[in-house]
Amino acid sequence: MTTRITICMAVAAFMFAVGSQSAFAQSQTMGTLNLRNTQPATVSLSLPTTGVTAYTMLLPSTVGAAGQALTIQNVTGSTATMNWTNASFWKLDGTAITTGGTATNQQYLGTNNAQDLVLASNASEALRVIGVAGPRQGFIGIGTTTPSAPVDIAKTVLLSNTGLATELRFAEPLASGSNFTSFRAAVQTADITYTLPDVAPTSDGLVLTSTTGGTLSWTRPLRDMIRGIFTPVVGNYVHVIAIGANITSGTIPIVTMVNPPGTTIGISVTGINDINDTMTVETSIPLGTADRIAWIMVQPN
Repeated sequence: MTTRITICMAVAAFMFAVGSQSAFAQSQTMGTLNLRNTQPATVSLSLPTTGVTAYTMLLPSTVGAAGQALTIQNVTGSTATMNWTNASFWKLDGTAITTGGTATNQQYLGTNNAQDLVLASNASEALRVIGVAGPRQGFIGIGTTTPSAPVDIAKTVLLSNTGLATELRFAEPLASGSNFTSFRAAVQTADITYTLPDVAPTSDGLVLTSTTGGTLSWTRPLRDMIRGIFTPVVGNYVHVIAIGANITSGTIPIVTMVNPPGTTIGISVTGINDINDTMTVETSIPLGTADRIAWIMVQPN
């Protein structure tokens, strides 16, 4: 058996050498084919040491072009037919392409069938581009495998800076427009988080107000202003009104009369006591049982 194998491999060596004065092929019974020219160094082709299944590699009938690679075109039984194909691949240090795009003779990085493109690090998915045909095709998901918008980010988004504040910009809804509305953080000494309301405003004219913890809610503009309606002592000209809250510097008092029709009563603020948190007003006539003083304290700051 050994002799037969040696003879067969010797024939193979002769076939490699025919037609060339500078090439020499040498076979050995260990399953290695050594190729060399006039130099002593060889290039070897070796079979696996165990588990070998017989097969045939059918080479192309012509020489390939520069940059092409040998690939298996089809397999029939134990014979693999090989052909020259363009070696389209992306190199880790960058790839020079002719035209970027998905049309014929253009190059792109991605899938060419109905499969998602997934980018991962350490075998953990980081980004997915939906490739399955349907309304979500082309959607990009970060932190989610089922994006529901053109860009769906299921993680915290940070707009970093390099010394200048970055902005979250919303472009105007105009095809040729270049203006935008943006949100930008100020210089801070601590983190700030604003929590939006969980419902839409229930009527027009409401504004967002915040607690000291940053929880926002819909309120009416004057709802939180200190205000009241004072019932005077009948017959008094001078009226001391207890505000019931701290009067701060810069507070502006606004007072008016609520009285029966046909009567005009003048009123003025004659004193503000920020220690006792009271306000003194005087009226042009003594007030009666149906008269009331409406007031509000406006705090600009």
